[in-house]
Amino acid sequence: MTEENKMNPESGSDQDVNPSTESPATPQPKAELSESGNEPRPEKAPVSVPMTEEQFMESVPAAVSDESQDDEAADQELAEPEDLSSYSREDLIKLLEQYVSEVEVPRFKSMIAGIRDYLSHAFADDKNSLLEKFIEEGGNKDDFAPIPDPLEDRFYQAIKKFNKKRAEYHEQLEKQRQHNLTAKNEILSHLKDLIQNEENMNKAFERFHELQAQWRAIGPVASAEVSHLQLTYKFLVDKFYDFIKINRELQDLDQRRNLETKIQLCEQADELLLEPSLNTAIRKLHQLQDKWRETGPVPREQKNEIWDRFKSTCDKLFDKRKNFISESEERRKKNYDAKQQLCDAASSIKHEDSWMHREWQEATQKLTEVQEQWRKIGPAEKKLNDEIWDRFRGICDAFFKAKNDFYHRRKQELAANLQKKTELCIQAEALQNSSDWKSTTAELKRLQDEWKASGPVPEKHSDKIWKRFRTACDAFFSQKSEHFSSRDKEHEENLAKKMTLIEQIESYAPGADSRTAFEELKAFQRQWSELGMVPLNKKEEINSRYKKAIDAHFDKLKISGFERQKVRYQEKLEHLRHSDDPKKMDHERRHLMNKISELKNEVQVWENNIGFFAKSKNAEALKSEFEQKIKKAKEEIESLKVKLDLAKES
Repeated sequence: MTEENKMNPESGSDQDVNPSTESPATPQPKAELSESGNEPRPEKAPVSVPMTEEQFMESVPAAVSDESQDDEAADQELAEPEDLSSYSREDLIKLLEQYVSEVEVPRFKSMIAGIRDYLSHAFADDKNSLLEKFIEEGGNKDDFAPIPDPLEDRFYQAIKKFNKKRAEYHEQLEKQRQHNLTAKNEILSHLKDLIQNEENMNKAFERFHELQAQWRAIGPVASAEVSHLQLTYKFLVDKFYDFIKINRELQDLDQRRNLETKIQLCEQADELLLEPSLNTAIRKLHQLQDKWRETGPVPREQKNEIWDRFKSTCDKLFDKRKNFISESEERRKKNYDAKQQLCDAASSIKHEDSWMHREWQEATQKLTEVQEQWRKIGPAEKKLNDEIWDRFRGICDAFFKAKNDFYHRRKQELAANLQKKTELCIQAEALQNSSDWKSTTAELKRLQDEWKASGPVPEKHSDKIWKRFRTACDAFFSQKSEHFSSRDKEHEENLAKKMTLIEQIESYAPGADSRTAFEELKAFQRQWSELGMVPLNKKEEINSRYKKAIDAHFDKLKISGFERQKVRYQEKLEHLRHSDDPKKMDHERRHLMNKISELKNEVQVWENNIGFFAKSKNAEALKSEFEQKIKKAKEEIESLKVKLDLAKES
């Protein structure tokens, strides 16, 4: 279906109007029957006078007969051939073979004729080109023999088949027309017999109407016979009223009945002036004209009046058709100009590769508005309408293809983003119950940054996936907030307790027994370690005050450095034991074992090296130095072992 059929299903209605019947020419009557009714007699050439009813109606049948036959074929025939140059010869021949084999002759005769003419010229041009080339190469024109072309053979076979079918069709049509002619001549013969031999008036009148009905029921005849048949028929009808001596009352009754019929025909013709479809009006008018011709005479005093009324309506419809054709041509030209402007408007809607959803929606709205305007415009001239429609459709197709490509890519991107965010949700949910506050906080912040950078997801999943991710993050940070809220409170309590303990240490007065005093100071240290962490901003201040107070008492006791070192290390271990990071104690144990191992290796190396020193003054001094290092290292090893034992016990 073409664009014109889509946009305006009744397009082409003005083209179906056949102007050939608007002003039928007045034919010359061939002959009348002689008074005996046996033979026609010649008439003198008519004088040029205004057209009478008889002249008008007698001039129409031939035209209408031809027109009706043409219209019958036109009703069956498809549109005129398209631009055949866009088809290959193979495709055209396939199309030709299909038309010739599958359909009746009238339906595709224009299409077949178009293909026939196009391919005939094409094959002839090929042969002429080959002949010219043959002559240019020195050949003799009479010796030229073109290479057989299978496509050309198929083409001529199809044309031959078409010509045969067309001849059969016309032969059948001619037989039918001849049959109709024979039937009408038989009716004319019956009319002659009725006029000459029937004496029963009622029976004659009944038989007369039977013959009229039979005449109307018979189909068309050859156009060359129409005028003669109609003149003879009218002549016999008139003679029927002359030769049949029916009484005046019956004749008047019949004429009044004919008058009523013609008044109805006039009224029906007047109604056609209001018919919205001009084609329908003209077709129905032809039917009314046929009925008018078949209706008998009316009273003489009303003959001209009723005829003038009917002819006036016919003239109005024919004038209306002329105006319609003229207006239609002007309207189609304006439609073409309007569609050109819409093509320019559609072309101005340029799309960019960088466009996002909003820009595509805005551009689509603009193009949709242009399409709506296009639909409101009627068709252009047929030879230009397909051209302008192809241009407009090409612009729209290119735009919507680019749009579909964008949304296809966008759909893939949104799906990938959804997959990425689903993975982020899974990772966040795996961390939501973690108590490793520091590292988990850093990891969740990293996941949040990835979430922001991952881009949008399909709208129907957006809220759901976001709520899932946020729920996992909120669960962790709520637990963290609760944990640190309780810990801060605990740290404040520890600070108050440690301040009280420092005050006790500062006010402590040791007794005379230094050993007892030492144990009491160690008890202060254990209490300090057991109290746990304090707020970070007070840690350095409180530790400095504590160390100063406890060291002052240890200095007064004058205990060994090892004992004091051991006590301080125990304080360190207590601090590590109450730390938030349980790995710090393990780290301390590994550090001590590694240090002990390093010192043992050094002692072993130093002891091996002493055996290589020569007996000299310098050698003895160097040996003594290494022995001091070894001694010091072994003492440190013992000290580290004590610390390691304490660390293992903690």
